[in-house]
Amino acid sequence: MIILALETATVHQSVAVFNDQDLLAYLDCESGKPLTPQIIPTIDRLLTSVSLQVSDLEGLAVSMGPGTFTGLRVGLATMTGFRLALNIPLVGVSTLEGLVWNQPASDLPLLSTVSIRPGMVYWGLFRWENQQVVCLKEAQIGEMKEICDAVSEPTMVLGDGWVQNRNGLPLQGYPLIEVPASGAWPSAKGIGLAGRVLLARGAFLPQGCTPQYIQPSYAEMPKLKSLGPTG
Repeated sequence: MIILALETATVHQSVAVFNDQDLLAYLDCESGKPLTPQIIPTIDRLLTSVSLQVSDLEGLAVSMGPGTFTGLRVGLATMTGFRLALNIPLVGVSTLEGLVWNQPASDLPLLSTVSIRPGMVYWGLFRWENQQVVCLKEAQIGEMKEICDAVSEPTMVLGDGWVQNRNGLPLQGYPLIEVPASGAWPSAKGIGLAGRVLLARGAFLPQGCTPQYIQPSYAEMPKLKSLGPTG
């Protein structure tokens, strides 16, 4: 199955194309530039590099969050458009799980993190079982120090949530094993590998679904504050 994967949950957006589990090509989007106008040209360059056309695609995988509000919305809208135009299945992958798929299989649990702001992260806990990723704790928000304080067994830690906060944490005392720097950011590689499993299961996204934001967007925050108690 030829699968197109898209990761737009963070400022490091990327696209990848697979033939089943084999990565055929991978491209990063240009950071610092608006995402919407460059997604389609980037996908076109990606497919051209391996002599494929859009009509050759048989499945789609997109990151569903947690992550940036705009990035997730643009990514899902783009892949929904391909789904409707090509009449092929689309699956959604947790950004945190996609990070884990970037890593080789391990016997240790994996703490996956995505930064929100200094000290605060999205996080989830996963484990490899029979060459598949199993979620032990669903995606949630927490303070990096409190999360580390709660780790009681040797655990691999990955993601920019850890990288951007580790210097503010005690140097000793945590049974955490840092993965290589290549695991700092979510990528379409992990989304594609995880998506292949979901496509094989038939776990397709329903029409009209929304990304996993976990927290409200900045645009919604004033509205939520206005609904709070007064006086």
